[in-house]
Amino acid sequence: MAKRVWVLHCLGFSFDCGVNAFQVSKNCRFTEVFMESVTEDVFVSSEGDPRVSFTVVPGFKVGKTAIQCQVYLSPASS
Repeated sequence: MAKRVWVLHCLGFSFDCGVNAFQVSKNCRFTEVFMESVTEDVFVSSEGDPRVSFTVVPGFKVGKTAIQCQVYLSPASS
């Protein structure tokens, strides 16, 4: 996995626009703009917003375009 991220990062440097990698912190609220869930949407119907347990694959920003990071979700704690 680390090799793939490194290759993507090197590929990003070949473009003129800036490329940045990002990951989401634990317990952040899930948002579909920057994140993609690797689990089934079991927590969507539960009360409260689902929270991020951990980042599986980091996301990237290429210029003004965001490539979603993949995260594992957990239900919001009360």
